[in-house]
Amino acid sequence: MGVKVFVLGRPGSGKSTGARYIRYLAEQASWSSAHFNDYHILQEMFLADTEHKQFRPTEHNGFDAIDLSVLDCALQELERRVQLISATTDLVTIEFARDDYQAAFKHFSPAFLRDASVLFLHADLDTCLQRVHERVSCAFSADDHPSFSDDIFKRYYAHDETEYILTFLKHEYGIGQEVCVLNNMSGLEYLQRGLELFVQNTLLLPSKVLSLTA
Repeated sequence: MGVKVFVLGRPGSGKSTGARYIRYLAEQASWSSAHFNDYHILQEMFLADTEHKQFRPTEHNGFDAIDLSVLDCALQELERRVQLISATTDLVTIEFARDDYQAAFKHFSPAFLRDASVLFLHADLDTCLQRVHERVSCAFSADDHPSFSDDIFKRYYAHDETEYILTFLKHEYGIGQEVCVLNNMSGLEYLQRGLELFVQNTLLLPSKVLSLTA
């Protein structure tokens, strides 16, 4: 059975960068790895919703969810897809953003969470939105864009989930491994160092692997 790491936080908090670096470190130890992002599932649902009953298109080829129940369905589908490959993959990183992680984690089975770790990347709302805009402005493809309009982004992600993640999530949902919060407001080098410590403590990778990144 492979190791599962949830990588959480607002869009623009650095989830994709963090998950990519975690997989890079694991691969230095010859671990196989895979990554799942519920955005791709939501995008599939959006494209299938040709009558726009559950989604509406936004600028930059993005979309807003009109029917928020699709967010719950996406998490259930996320678990299903991870389960298909977790037995044959050493490390799976699982990325998604929500305004209420207490409600979101209800859609995962207890067995799925029992051997999981959680990494939450914190950055304030304005910083996250600025990073999303920067990402769009230098996008390499039409698919590299925010899924929500600015107005919905500001309202949906207004609440800071840091305290809940750090204080309550592990015990409420029986998260079997480490739950860690990293502040990602200080640049890439600081983030990478925090990720290396997380990997060392959680995945128990040998220190010689981490020394390769120094």
